Amino acid sequence: MLRLRRRSSHKRVPPPDRWRGELARDGNSFAFFLMIRLVLVLFAVVIVVSRWYFIDTSENYMVGFPSPRTYTARVTTRFMDRDLTSEARRQAADQIVNVRVRNRRSTQLVIDRIADLKNEGDLSFAPLRLEEIVNEMPDDVRAAVINIVVEIAERNYDKSATRSEQRTMIWDNLRNVELPQADLNVVFQLLDTLLVPTVIDDNEMADRLREDLAAHIPSFIRDIQTGHTLVQQGQVVTQEMAVLLRENGYPDAAIPWKHLGFVVIVTFACSMWFIWNGLNQEVPLSRSEWVYVLVMVIIYWIAQSIPSRWDYDSMAILTLAGWMFLTMPKMFAFHVVLVGGLIGYIMAFPGMNAMIAVGCIICEVAAGSSFFFIKEASSRIKIWANVFSLGICLSVTSFFVRWGLGLPPPFTSFLAQWSFRSLMPAENILFNVFLSILLVVGWSSVVVAFISLWEYMFDILSPLRLIELSHPSRPLMKRLQLEAPGTYHHTLTVGALAEAAADRLEMNGLLIKAGACYHDIGKLKRPHYFVENQSFGDNIHDRLAPEDSARMILSHVSDGLKLADEYKLPRRIKDFIIEHHGTTFLNYFYLKAVAVNKDLGGDGSSVDKDDYRYHGPAPQSPETALLMLADSANAALLSLKNPLSGRTDMERLIGDVINSKIMSGQFVNVDFTLKDINAIKNAMVDAMMSMYHTREIKLMQHDEDNAAAAESTAATETHKEASGS
Repeated sequence: MLRLRRRSSHKRVPPPDRWRGELARDGNSFAFFLMIRLVLVLFAVVIVVSRWYFIDTSENYMVGFPSPRTYTARVTTRFMDRDLTSEARRQAADQIVNVRVRNRRSTQLVIDRIADLKNEGDLSFAPLRLEEIVNEMPDDVRAAVINIVVEIAERNYDKSATRSEQRTMIWDNLRNVELPQADLNVVFQLLDTLLVPTVIDDNEMADRLREDLAAHIPSFIRDIQTGHTLVQQGQVVTQEMAVLLRENGYPDAAIPWKHLGFVVIVTFACSMWFIWNGLNQEVPLSRSEWVYVLVMVIIYWIAQSIPSRWDYDSMAILTLAGWMFLTMPKMFAFHVVLVGGLIGYIMAFPGMNAMIAVGCIICEVAAGSSFFFIKEASSRIKIWANVFSLGICLSVTSFFVRWGLGLPPPFTSFLAQWSFRSLMPAENILFNVFLSILLVVGWSSVVVAFISLWEYMFDILSPLRLIELSHPSRPLMKRLQLEAPGTYHHTLTVGALAEAAADRLEMNGLLIKAGACYHDIGKLKRPHYFVENQSFGDNIHDRLAPEDSARMILSHVSDGLKLADEYKLPRRIKDFIIEHHGTTFLNYFYLKAVAVNKDLGGDGSSVDKDDYRYHGPAPQSPETALLMLADSANAALLSLKNPLSGRTDMERLIGDVINSKIMSGQFVNVDFTLKDINAIKNAMVDAMMSMYHTREIKLMQHDEDNAAAAESTAATETHKEASGS
């Protein structure tokens, strides 16, 4: 059964080194990717430690020492004033001096004595001499003394804890009693004998009451608005102040071991995410491209971390998204932006959970929105506009998320540090909008300005470089125009066909067009060996041995690689040179060689088929496979002896070309589905129908001889093979 689609885990067989050279995809070694992860971890550690050493140690606080600078609130903060709350609760607890409770036994004794004295005049509690003195008093005096004793005793029997307190209480109550002093002395002695201390101090209950009263005092809550001062410069930082500063995301001067360990673990673990995704691309990344990704991520981390010193988000994620989506496969770029961006926010804002939450959403939006904003563009200004649009989207996202989380606009804290604290809310928002737009303009310009540098440093392709490579003024293109005009025209036609199909499949049309421009540059070495460059009716292969013809035709691939190296063409463009013929076979020259061998008395078995086969490999990507089809379709059309009669014949021609490539196993490494094949066929038919047309012309009698001569020189089967199909 014909198999078009392969499993993604299928390992492609690499081509011989003589055809690939430095293009051999050897970047999949375990040691290489372990090194990438370790380098990422190393730079993450360097960034965190550098921030601590150069910024935190000189500018951050330590508990018990004067503050090195004035700290302002990054977010609206509600906190408990611990000092004020503690003082209020202490004062409330101090109101309870002591707690006294009754001694039940003593109290009952005193109550019984008072009742006996009141009802029966019983003085048995008093000493005998005192009882005799009371009994010797006149009845009216005696009654008055007893009444006073009972009255004072009933009011104060449970108010004394000691004898001293009791005697003081008795004299306080006798000051207003109008009796002779002698009688007052008797009353005092009776009360002092009748009463005993009936209350005791309960320290445990007093402590519980103090705690309960203090607990009922509410905490004193203070609100600090964004930009307001938390700690003044020179003010000694207390433990409470340190808690408030940490809540606002200000780290202290101690080395952040916890944050450092977290960054190391997250970087090492998450970096495998996008590495794994890169290894599963249709065209695996080369080592130079992996180094490019590594450098771009590190540049983004640095650009994100440095401005965080002034407490604002630099939005450097825009550069990472721009560079990745302009030069890397889309899905791979998505993972790099998402993972690398989030790690950058974690490093830039240690302890600021709110900023990390905002950064997480911004990274998700940047990775997802780049699919729509950063597309193929035909000019630098268009690329700049696309990146600028993405930046505006991220800025709006930042404002919206901050509003939803109750956070201030992104530059509020920054403005407060630069003496803009008195801004009205509306003015603050306008300043934030202005600075955000200014930042987006700057980063968009940086993306466009540096993309050319990255192209030549890391051998990557962006839309700008692909457009430049496809321009007719490029040196190799000019050589083709002058030295091999037929091949130049052929490349333009093939590029148009392939680009039309690429647009239908939403593939990278600029890459395919650039690849088409250079896929046959090897013909520059011997242009007259290829029929499109031959004089009318003069085919050099008619005078060559078939093995020589095959060698000359096959060598245009290796010659093309040499020219590509000489002119420093990108690796991906070289792929089109070595893969556009795959492992196809020059059947015409092979059969001709067999026939010659038989004429010389042989049986044809001594003719080696490998001498008539392209060394390949078969196309390794959809782009090179699509170019192979366009190249073969154009050659097949040129080899026709008779003009096509209509669209049906064109569809049959393209269908035969596609089927021949499938049957020869050229698409085993490419994920073309039957739907894709049908779309390619329809796109090429539409494109070729617009290029190919005939006009019925009635010849005059004196032109018939010329027409017959032209017909006799029509293209043959050799035309098709000699043209490289």
